[in-house]
Amino acid sequence: MKTASYYTYSGPGRIGISLGAPRGVSAGYRFYRKLAPRRDMVRLEQERYREIFFGEILAKLDAELVKDELELLAGAHEPVLLCFERPPFTTSNWCHRHMVADWFKAELGIEVEELGPDLPKLI
Repeated sequence: MKTASYYTYSGPGRIGISLGAPRGVSAGYRFYRKLAPRRDMVRLEQERYREIFFGEILAKLDAELVKDELELLAGAHEPVLLCFERPPFTTSNWCHRHMVADWFKAELGIEVEELGPDLPKLI
């Protein structure tokens, strides 16, 4: 499993974990909204966002079941979890897909890496 921005990855296995997708992004992705933030979280500071996302959204999910469902959605490909934010990431440009990656690491010991424009693409 990997993560990426809608803007930096257009290969196979794309699964949106956002509330929606940006206009103009090529089709061919699926959605898994169980990992999406709530609409009221969009403008929160990172610390408060993280608190709600882990405590109220991810805490209700079974990580193994989520992994299995993502793999089913991706079919024959490795799941690549997408949302809007583009690298490089800083304290002011952060992204919830990395929180999902942290959750998978903590719950299942799975390393979920970011695919970016200068990183290898999955085939």
